[in-house]
Amino acid sequence: MESRLEKLRREIDRLIRGNQPRNDKYFFAHLYGVSDFCTLLAVRRNLDVDIAAACGMLHDIYPVLTGDYHKHGKKGAKKAEELLKELALYNDDEIAIITTAISRHSKKKKAHGPYDEVLKDADVMHHCLYDTGIPIAEKESTRYANVLIELGCN
Repeated sequence: MESRLEKLRREIDRLIRGNQPRNDKYFFAHLYGVSDFCTLLAVRRNLDVDIAAACGMLHDIYPVLTGDYHKHGKKGAKKAEELLKELALYNDDEIAIITTAISRHSKKKKAHGPYDEVLKDADVMHHCLYDTGIPIAEKESTRYANVLIELGCN
């Protein structure tokens, strides 16, 4: 039987293929990579792995659909809520956790709730590790260093 996370992934795959063919590779790599880092951090922080993974799969849904990153966290939270309600895989409380994390994930220098922080940290990890030849952005360097310490990678 297919899990709800796998059903969500299948829908995200369909949206990526249908909306941004020029960025397919990046969106597949980034959404799955961030989702996997969310899973790892959720295990480490004793949070619901399925909810954290869903946050990662959906965090950049707005750019997937539009190619636009302007205020993509807030706009993406609305799109994610619509999609999650349409798919009927998550309850209202879970949807609120996921969409709140998405809406806040660009605010890397602020601290928020546990799922928000998992998503921010996972997003930073993927940005920093996707291509190690690119210098780490100043706005992400402290968060990245802290996650590496938390994971014992220092």
